[in-house]
Amino acid sequence: MDNPIIIRILTRIFDLIVLNMLWLVCSVPLVTIGASTTALYSVMLKIVAGEEGYIMKDFFKAFRVSFRQSTAMWLILLMAGTALGADIVMFQRASGPALAGLAVFYIIAFFYAIEVIFVFPLIAKFENSTGNMLKNAILIPASRLPFAAAVLVMTGACLALTFLNYTTIMVGAAVWGIIGVALLAYVNSIFIRKMIEPYI
Repeated sequence: MDNPIIIRILTRIFDLIVLNMLWLVCSVPLVTIGASTTALYSVMLKIVAGEEGYIMKDFFKAFRVSFRQSTAMWLILLMAGTALGADIVMFQRASGPALAGLAVFYIIAFFYAIEVIFVFPLIAKFENSTGNMLKNAILIPASRLPFAAAVLVMTGACLALTFLNYTTIMVGAAVWGIIGVALLAYVNSIFIRKMIEPYI
């Protein structure tokens, strides 16, 4: 326990568990998931930059400051995602030429996933209109593709491993509930910070 490296690792793990709990509690109303995610990334981007302060204080400050825009963004994405999911289900049941439309919706779903993953870290770091945030959530990752691809692969792999089978779903639920969301945000923030560096 006298080893400073071990102490630092244990401290970081504790911080991630605390942030994971804060994210879960603040996401419980569901409508506040956007503000909670923005607050999480606000703290994580500071941590990976070596600028962290008091994580709980910083989390709630970011939650309060970004609440209006993040909540509006989340509701927009939620409605768009619901409509997109309904369209995909409808086209999956179709046959013949209508199946070609399914490919179009899968492409749209890919760009939708990019929006969901990147827009809240951008809100955490920049001040801009909601429309510009939606636009930049596509343009900035496209301009810094290697870093954006790392985030997409990491996020996609974690979700895919979680939903492999019933056992992984049960284990995944425990991991996500304790530290998983914050850990993924932490790793993603390393690449996101590099991605947005030229725009800061």
